Amino acid sequence: MDCGVSLKKVVCALRTLGMEPSDLAGLFITHEHSDHVRSMCLKTPLAEKFGIPVYASAGFWQWWEYNVPCRLDPSLRRVMAPFETVCLEGVEVQAFPKPHDAAEPLGFVVESGGERAGFAMDLGHVPARIEGVLTGLTHLVFESNHDVIMEKESGRPYFLIRRVLGYLGHLSNDQAAESLARLVTDHTKQVVLAHLSIDCNTPGLAVGAVKAALSPAGRKTSVFAAPAGDLAVYES
Repeated sequence: MDCGVSLKKVVCALRTLGMEPSDLAGLFITHEHSDHVRSMCLKTPLAEKFGIPVYASAGFWQWWEYNVPCRLDPSLRRVMAPFETVCLEGVEVQAFPKPHDAAEPLGFVVESGGERAGFAMDLGHVPARIEGVLTGLTHLVFESNHDVIMEKESGRPYFLIRRVLGYLGHLSNDQAAESLARLVTDHTKQVVLAHLSIDCNTPGLAVGAVKAALSPAGRKTSVFAAPAGDLAVYES
């Protein structure tokens, strides 16, 4: 799911799981921003080097043609439409459209062994159609990008703050908490908060906001913050 780090980091991370890149049946790209496709923009992209099929939206591939001077075997390209499902090695992956300032960005729901995991990062808001896809999944990887006050007081350029806070930008801790209060059910085993800003958020703030929102409904779902940079996984 995306490849926004260096090729070396991808290979090392897979090896900690006892895997090699050549073991991958497919690479699913959410959108074209560099922190999601860094290893796809090398002279010899990750997918080309290891012969991995790449699934992405038509908008992504159009962007690729005009902006990435890399070699990628056309046979490895797969166009995935919103709400289309593909099956690889017995694992089903469904795409869904998401609101972000990118070329036809996608989120994904992965189903295997009776469990379903939703991946929803980089979205400025959570429309009803996405809530319908993500409600009641067993696992959620969900954006909780920033604390609004920290973002506004960050000293970043105004255009960047406006983009992050905008309708097609990124979810704040409060927005994530509000949405997860509706998405998490008794079937949900785990929520992993993702895409935390290193400068404008902390794992404690993100996890605290979400747990406070889940508490009134009596949800006892595990809530973690995924590492931002080299930080450790955080659970309150």
